Parts: sequence; C-alpha cells; structure tokens
Amino acid sequence: MMRHYTSVVFGLVILSVASASWGQDASDRWRVVHAGTLLSSPGTLPLEHQTLVIKNDRVDRIVSGFATPESLDLSDAETINLQDHFVLPGLVDMHVHLTSDRGVSLPGVDAGRDVYSMTIGIRNARKTLHAGYTTVRNPGSAGWSIFALRDGIQSGDLEGPRLFVAGHTIRIGTDGSSGSCYSVDSCRQAVRRQIAMGADFIKVYATCSGAQPCAHEKAPAVFMLDELKAVVETAKTRELKVAAHAHTTAGINLALQAGVDSVEHASWLNDTSYHLLLESGGYVVPTLMVKDMIRRGLGSRDPATRARLERSLVEHPRRVAEAFAAGVKIASGSDAGVVPHGRNARELEWYVDIGLSEMEAIVTATVNAAALLGQSEHLGTLEPGKLADVIAVPESPLENISELFNVDFVMKAGKVYKNAR
Repeated sequence: MMRHYTSVVFGLVILSVASASWGQDASDRWRVVHAGTLLSSPGTLPLEHQTLVIKNDRVDRIVSGFATPESLDLSDAETINLQDHFVLPGLVDMHVHLTSDRGVSLPGVDAGRDVYSMTIGIRNARKTLHAGYTTVRNPGSAGWSIFALRDGIQSGDLEGPRLFVAGHTIRIGTDGSSGSCYSVDSCRQAVRRQIAMGADFIKVYATCSGAQPCAHEKAPAVFMLDELKAVVETAKTRELKVAAHAHTTAGINLALQAGVDSVEHASWLNDTSYHLLLESGGYVVPTLMVKDMIRRGLGSRDPATRARLERSLVEHPRRVAEAFAAGVKIASGSDAGVVPHGRNARELEWYVDIGLSEMEAIVTATVNAAALLGQSEHLGTLEPGKLADVIAVPESPLENISELFNVDFVMKAGKVYKNAR
C-alpha cells in the first residue's frame, strides 16, 4: 500500500512539473546595463551614472548609480558595462528603402526581381541595425520582398531593425498594377490592395519624383483633391497613417488638405504649408541627406535642370529650418536606398547644420519618429514598460552629433546585436 501511494505521489509531482514547463514561458531574462551617461528621454537632460534594468524585451526600471545584480535581488542577471559610454534610445529612420541600393541593377519582375531585392534587403537591414537604427519605416517598394523581410526580422530569423512597411506606393496610373489609380474608386481599391498585402501604413505620390522636371517649385499636384482624400479616408478605415511624397508647393498643400500624416521630402514648403502642418499636427520628413548626392551630380545635368537643382539645394534646407522655427514637427528620414545605407546619421548632421541643436536633432529620430509611427507607448524613450532599444557611443552626441556614426553597442528589444566596445 505504501509503495503504491509513493508511486502515485511521485507520478503526480512529475506530471505537475511537466505541466508547468509545458504551460508557462521560459524564465525571465534580466540584464543590468551600467550607463556612464544616460539620455533616457531625448528632450530632457541626460543623467550620469545610471543603471538600466531590463526584463526580457522591456525596460523594467532605471536606478541611480551603478547597481549590482545582487543589490537588485537579481543574482542571475547579466551585467553590461557601458560606464564609459553615452547611452540613448535606439534611433528611428522614417524613410528608408531597404530592398533598394542606388547603382545596383536588378533583373525584371519575370526574371526574379523580388528574390534579388530580398537579398539586398537582408544585407541593408543588418547594416542599418548595426548603425544604431533599431526601427525604420519603409515607404514604398515593389513585390513582396519587403513584407517577407519585415516578417523575417519580426520572427527572429533575420537580423535587422523593426520594420514598418507601406507596400506599393499609391500613384497615378491606368495600367492596373498594384498601387496605380486614376479615380476616387480606383484609388480606394489601390489602398485596399495594400491593406490586404499587410501594409503598416500607406504612401502616396502626390507629386513627381524630385529629379523630374514636373517636380519644379510651381508644378501642380498629380492627384485631384477628391482622389487624395479617398486615399486618406480608405487608409483610416484600418487606422493606417498616410505619408505623402511631395516636392512641389501645390502638391504639399493639397496632400495636407487631404489629411495626410506626414510630408516626405517637402522641398518647396511655403507659409500655407506651415499653417496646414501646425493646424493638422502633421510631420515633415525632410530627407535632406539626398542633397549631398544632388550636389555631387550637378556637373552631369543640363543647364536648366542644374539651375533648378541648385536653387533647391539652397531653398529646401532653408524652408525646412523655417518650418521648424514656426513650430512644425520634424521626424528624421534619410531616404537610404537613394543614399547609402548605414550612413543614416548624416541626416541628423544636416539638421544641426540648418540650425537645430544636437538634442533637437536626436528628438526627431526618437520621440518624434515614435509619435509619427503611433508607437510612443513602446518606442522613442527608455522608460519603464517601453521596449529596450538601447545604443551607445563613446562620446556625447549632444556635443557633436557626428558621434552617432560611432555606435559600438546596439540592443533591440533586450537582445544585443552589436558589442564592439
């Protein structure tokens, strides 16, 4: 009888342990990060000698001084020593094209373009993450590769920044391809197609590309107001934000009247644009880094195009600075893919060059970018409950914004991806 009772008890214990292991997640993973200087919330003053306590993928708390795991009753926690570094939230780039590289030729659609784009995207995603950009927004691509890249990163199969994608750009066209539209009804259909593909937001071409003659300062928008409103209203049925590629004054202002959330590039802003942006709370994503490429290529341009681009080289930065001075919100976006991947921080150098402080420039790539994504609850600062996206540089970027080219530690959602200290 005793033997039978013992066997039953032993069996119940084994069953209980097995059930617990099958029914519960693995043990919590704790990390203790010692930050020499910590800018936990860009826009506020950094603090010296701080400890970030990280539980799994989130910030648990911040403790003054260099607390040991034992003093925190976390004896199994890993300690990461960044005592001689400046620590800040992972950066966000709101305008990249990960599956594109300037100068790289890809085969046609029927010859496997999507597959080749994916290989480029895998490489650029890793390069971007290692540059300290833990989140990016990808406005516009072809095929399915960008969706596969996003999902592969999210699942942990691929290494790269957290990725928000627009799918195919909504554009004027009558060929019936994904993204093309020519009326209110067809524009609604085009947006719904991107939603069905899994888009996180919608991008619309409100004007021509910046290098084209139809993108000059006085050029009209390429959509009608009712068509742009149809794009915005359809996106809102799924609570998706809309980013408008817009260079010309008319295109910028028409897109803002239609209710877009951000204006990408915004080359020819005017006083009406500032008013509309302030009234709506919209953002400008300037992509000023492209100006470096434009300047280098002026010699190959015909006289008329060169004169137009030279004027843009002066006016675009000036108008972005004027908009910022008027209170317009800026979210950093580099247009990487048109310009080199992994050099995204050059965009922030541009902001300082046009008059923003180093702190204000960092805010555009953290707090403001998170807000435009609708992700302020999770991104943009290092506060309890938010994702543990942490980067570190040897010296203070508040003294020299170019220090952000020297990122030698990257953590995304509590996992270390780069540690070159």
